[in-house]
Amino acid sequence: MRAVIFLLVAPALAAPLEVSLRAPESVRQFEIAEFVVEVARPELRNPFTEVELSGEFRALKATRVAQGFCDSPDGRVYRLRFAPPEADVTYEYTLRLRAPGGDRNFSGKLRSERSAAPGPVVVDPANRKHFRSLGSGKPFYHLGFTAYHLLDPSHTDQQIDATIDYCARMGFNKIRFLLSGYPRDTDRRTSTDVEHGVPDPWRRPNYGAPPGSVNPLPAWEGKPHGYDFTRFHLPHWRRAERAIAKMRERGIVATAILTIEKQDLPREYGRLSEHEFRFYRYAIARLSAFENVWWDLGNEHNEFRDEDWGDAMGHFLKATDPHGRLRSAHAYAEFFYTASGWPSYIITQQYGDEYRVHSWARKYESVPMPYVNEEYGYEGSSPKPGHAQDTDWVRRNHWSIAMAGGYATYGDWSDGVSYFYMGEPGPGKAPAQLKLLRQFFEALPFHGMRPREELATQGFCLAAPPEVFVFYLPRGGGAEISLGPAAGGKLAARWFNPRTGEWRDGPAVRAGKVPVQAPDANDWVLLVR
Repeated sequence: MRAVIFLLVAPALAAPLEVSLRAPESVRQFEIAEFVVEVARPELRNPFTEVELSGEFRALKATRVAQGFCDSPDGRVYRLRFAPPEADVTYEYTLRLRAPGGDRNFSGKLRSERSAAPGPVVVDPANRKHFRSLGSGKPFYHLGFTAYHLLDPSHTDQQIDATIDYCARMGFNKIRFLLSGYPRDTDRRTSTDVEHGVPDPWRRPNYGAPPGSVNPLPAWEGKPHGYDFTRFHLPHWRRAERAIAKMRERGIVATAILTIEKQDLPREYGRLSEHEFRFYRYAIARLSAFENVWWDLGNEHNEFRDEDWGDAMGHFLKATDPHGRLRSAHAYAEFFYTASGWPSYIITQQYGDEYRVHSWARKYESVPMPYVNEEYGYEGSSPKPGHAQDTDWVRRNHWSIAMAGGYATYGDWSDGVSYFYMGEPGPGKAPAQLKLLRQFFEALPFHGMRPREELATQGFCLAAPPEVFVFYLPRGGGAEISLGPAAGGKLAARWFNPRTGEWRDGPAVRAGKVPVQAPDANDWVLLVR
């Protein structure tokens, strides 16, 4: 049930404002309680800057502060969203409306009912290198998908749904997408660089995307390179909400990347300016109550911001988000914020052969945060590692990152078309194979396994001795493996084909050192239990 409260706010030198509040009386744990304030006849120049709606929710001797947001260009509708993390709790709340001519407080109670939902994905408090679902407590094995322009204006709702459905079918449980950004179509710059094999990338719009398929993401009112950064373009934000809700239905995390370096949009709204803080604040107010949201401060943010900015905005996001959604920032090979206190997980972009991506993940092994390589190379047809690498390179790299106890994200650049940038499914073959990888590790105690390179003379080992050992031979061949003196009792070994999901009988194994030979020269996985 909802309580409807009518308030009169008397602005100076004006007729009293007629204000109504629609407030829920109960909500299920993790779901959104939405408070709606409606103003009958607003007299405002800019409701996005002149009016503030905030709320305090008190329970269990703790107070959570949430910000509301304007949801109509004329200032008639304001919303405040709160998703209770606790069940069987009654929150006492106070909402504060601050508007020209008068402020008003009103209060009530919100009951949080128990839910059987898995709940938001959080860092596992018992093992901070991994994720789990807060409600169910079950491990979450991250398998990401890059779809930068998922919200592109050229996409219909049906196209957005098709991408999300594709990800669910292929086993991807995270989609990373942009909330704002420009394409390269109208950029007049030139470059002498060769970016990932593309000569003069500024003259090849959007990494080979078909014309018209990538457009400015209109987070604000106005025109590209002339946005009014004091007013938000509401249809764009409603599309984001709809897509996030659809991802939630399919069990997919929605990583909202606030901006990207392309065409200098961050320069236009300014570094640590009021426009920038307003943008981040609005995104948090509007989206953080969705339980499946994660935050990325900015894609390749090292190209338009420095580390001081990352720390400033990271701490701001942490302090402003009442729901504590997971947060990080994407740069290149280095992650700058291991000791900063605000990030929840590590993001790097590092590609190379299987040994390089594996060692890069292990570089952060001692840092108590999950490690995610968001770009280890998009799928294409090149027989060399890097962006546009072929299916075999994609599969080997993803397995090699997993064998370091890390996670990774896939993107498709097949046939020189940037499906990863357009935010559409491509024809890449690796997704079906990565789905097998996720299924393989979800059947094991992945959270309790650690890299044990000393147990194999080649390839990689991930193990929780003496119960389970995984050996990955990225190029097939032979190796000597060691199961240690503690691996007594009955041991069983099976070969797993990471290309097809086929299982084969493995060699006879015993405690101590054992020689093994892969079935052929392709990559193979040996599971010993």
